[in-house]
Amino acid sequence: MRIGLDEIDPQIGEAMVDRLSAPLNDFLRDNIRWGSFNLLPISWEIKGGTVKVTKRREPTEDERFAHSMRRKRDEQVSMRALGAAFLPSVAGTVVGWTVAMGEPTTGLISGLAVWAAGTGAGVWWTRRATPRERLRRHVQLEELRAVLPLLSLTRAERVYGDALLLLARTDATPEAENTLRDTLRQLNGLLNSSRQLEHRRATLLPLLGQHSTAELEREYAEIAGRLSQATDCITRSMMQQSLQMCATRLENAKAFAQGLERLNAQQEAILHTLASALSAMARLQILSNPQTEVAAQEIAQTVASMSQQTRAVEQAVEEVMSLRG
Repeated sequence: MRIGLDEIDPQIGEAMVDRLSAPLNDFLRDNIRWGSFNLLPISWEIKGGTVKVTKRREPTEDERFAHSMRRKRDEQVSMRALGAAFLPSVAGTVVGWTVAMGEPTTGLISGLAVWAAGTGAGVWWTRRATPRERLRRHVQLEELRAVLPLLSLTRAERVYGDALLLLARTDATPEAENTLRDTLRQLNGLLNSSRQLEHRRATLLPLLGQHSTAELEREYAEIAGRLSQATDCITRSMMQQSLQMCATRLENAKAFAQGLERLNAQQEAILHTLASALSAMARLQILSNPQTEVAAQEIAQTVASMSQQTRAVEQAVEEVMSLRG
């Protein structure tokens, strides 16, 4: 099954293309020794007046394959660029010369038109061969195997990467493949939801620090005790106001804690959903074709259900975030 960067989660896709489109001497950006590009087995950099020396490692088989694919693509770009620069000029000259034999002015215009059209088509044709454009349409399985282990990924993103590898190995019917592509889009949405939940979580943590339930409960008990002993009406009125504000803060603190608990639980549920989808995709490798489509639809339904649940949790936490007091 062919998978391109256009179908992959944008954040992971951008990290992949950064490494797969790096210059050949720094391909994959992991201090790899690439033959004639890196003759020395070490690399060094100067920071703060000190020299840091790092030993270059040898590439794996998948990394070697990805490097060779990149080199072939660069060669194709060079050949297409050469053709785009040469062929339109030749075609424009031939057409212009032929037409000019009967009408010089028309011949000149015709030659320039052919040259301009050919040059535009050549630029488009050359651009289609660049590494980034080719990766948009298709990332080879070996390229995925080479680049994914090098990325800094969360647990959910790592499971998602394993799902990409499985999809790239899947040989499904056209109907099942369409369903799996829909599932991949839903997995992209789940992964994005997981990141949004993490952002919400990071926003809630400081609020929890400012609204400690235990401290507010002690403060509430202290104010209530002082209120019970106060006799002055003005003092009692002020303390009752303080007690009410403390009660509001305590209620909000409990809501914040519950919101954080929901976020943690939902992130864990998303992780398990991704893992379940991965397991179901693995089963597709051994199922017969009629069963494959049914299994693919089950995966899509599971992911869609989790997406709905995630949206509900996000909405509930959004309401919690709007609390003040």
